[in-house]
Amino acid sequence: MKSKGAAKLSTAPLTGTWYRAVQPKHFSTALAYAHTATIPGRFNSGHIGAPGIQVLYLGEDHVTCLYEVAAILGSPLPGQWNLPNPANPWTVVPTNVQLTRVVDLTTPAALKAFGTSEQELTGDWRCYKLRPAAAGLLHAGFPVDAPTQELGDALHARKDIDGAITYSAKVPTKRNLVVFPLRIAKGNFVSFIDPSTGITHTIP
Repeated sequence: MKSKGAAKLSTAPLTGTWYRAVQPKHFSTALAYAHTATIPGRFNSGHIGAPGIQVLYLGEDHVTCLYEVAAILGSPLPGQWNLPNPANPWTVVPTNVQLTRVVDLTTPAALKAFGTSEQELTGDWRCYKLRPAAAGLLHAGFPVDAPTQELGDALHARKDIDGAITYSAKVPTKRNLVVFPLRIAKGNFVSFIDPSTGITHTIP
């Protein structure tokens, strides 16, 4: 992947409803993102020793975000098994999005600019550096972060990008939205209404 391809990409407005799955006890803070600086994700690599960028992940629909957090196990593909995960309860938060500077990583132009593919965007990021580390190769020219994490850093570094649309790694026909909360342009927002109180929670 060529992370410097971020400089070549154009942005477009995005308005609509996306979804976020959270455990009920965290419902009132469903849009919290400060903790992501030290908890690595597919497009952010920070950890306690070296905090990184802050992100907010949203799914294209209810089902996608539930698969993403493993609230549903298995596969949504026809003929495959799936069942609810009884380990933890989850609730889905419909989230209103109004952004004007979003990059769509699912387009042929974006894939070409980064020299990447659907496979790389949705591949295994969690164990990316464990394999060379286990072989004693981590400091022998291997990248420290997964390619998608380097991509997230490159997009965030532009400062004129609110977020990016990418493929869901769990539901192949659906998309995720990666929002950079600290980059949201003035007048734009991500918000949801708490139905129990009527209070609107908004970032920024």
